[in-house]
Parts: sequence; structure tokens; C-alpha cells
Amino acid sequence: MDIMTARMKLFNLQTQPPFAEEKLLSWHDIAFHDLHHFVVEEERYGSASVNVFRVVGTKHASYAGRSWQDLLGRGVRMEHNLSRFTDNPGYYLGVGPKVPYMQYLSIDGGDMYVGDEGNHRTCIARFYFFTQGLTVLHGVTLLNFKIDWAFKSLCDDFRQTVEYRGLPIYLSVGRRAVERRDATDWKIDKYVLSARVIDSRKHETYEFDFISLQYYLEKLKKPWWKVWQVR
Repeated sequence: MDIMTARMKLFNLQTQPPFAEEKLLSWHDIAFHDLHHFVVEEERYGSASVNVFRVVGTKHASYAGRSWQDLLGRGVRMEHNLSRFTDNPGYYLGVGPKVPYMQYLSIDGGDMYVGDEGNHRTCIARFYFFTQGLTVLHGVTLLNFKIDWAFKSLCDDFRQTVEYRGLPIYLSVGRRAVERRDATDWKIDKYVLSARVIDSRKHETYEFDFISLQYYLEKLKKPWWKVWQVR
């Protein structure tokens, strides 16, 4: 019996489930290092419940691009995790905080990615829950990031405009924390965004909110002979 067949039998599976060949997406392909500048809410749940079938990818570079079945068969720590599953399947059914912890990341409450911990256990949960008619894994850490897409779109438009016109004008985005709310195993931080614009032509620096940046960009887009002054 090959290793994949043996591991499928642990879950009483005769054939692979529909998701087996789905490949894990990479969190890094979202370019979150850029999106992070536009996060207006960061919400953390210390003991959340997630639908494991909404987990579509991972932050771990070694597992992104691999299928769930490949991870089950050849995951570096899979043998160890399957041994623990066999000894205590109730770990996946309990509602208390998972120890060691499992972490998931999402944007705007959408599909989730495995964060710092939990790749192998997420894979096990998917195969196990599929045979049990279950979907929800409890007691995990969930980080959700809310993006101000309108502000991002405006900044993208701004950068494209100054690049197209060859203007020595530079933009960076800043965040200012304005509120924190928390309770047991939960917190949310809220931010206000601003754009810092450096105009090397005039050796001037501006701080803009969304409306004022939009106005400034409209002025930049006008033909030069129509612009008397840009504020």
C-alpha cells in the first residue's frame, strides 16, 4: 500500500475528495506588503471559528502552489500531525483555543489563508471534516484586514498620472491610529489614512486626505496652460 492510499484510509476515503487537487494560493501574491498601507481596520480574534473549506492558501512559501493531497502525502510534518490526529481526533472537534495555536489571515472578511501556524492541521481538518459532514474549526486565531480600496485606487491613479507626465512629484501613504476596542480574545484597531505628497518642482510638501488628494490630482490632470496654481 502506498503512502497516499494509507493516509486516505485514515479518513475512510476510497477516492479523493473534490478539493484534493486544488492548489494552495500564496498570501504573498496578494502583495499585502503594498496593501498594508491602505488597511483602515485590523481585527484580531483569539478564539475564532472558521470554515476550513474557505481556506484557499497559505503564507508559507514552501506550501503555496502545492495541492491539498500533495500536502497530505508529502508534508514535512504531516506524519507527526497524523499521529497526533489518530491519538486525539477530538482536538479538531473541540471549541476551546487550539494548542499549539492555528492562525488564519483574511482581507475584508473573504477567503482565508493559513498564517504563521496550521498548514498541516488545516489539511487534516479538511479531509477529516469532509468525511464527517462538518465545516467549522473552532478555537483558532483569525486576523482580518479591511482595506480602503477607494484610497488605494486614487493613489494608484495619482502615481500613474505623475509617471505619465514625467512630473517630479512623489507620494507616500501614512496611517494614524484613531481607535482601539478590545475584549477577551478580541481587538480591533482603526486607522485614518493620509497621503504625503512631495513636489520637487516647488520644494513643497503636502498632507492630503482623500478629498484634497482627489482635488489635487484633478488639477494635475488638466492641461498645463489651464493650471494657474495647484494647491
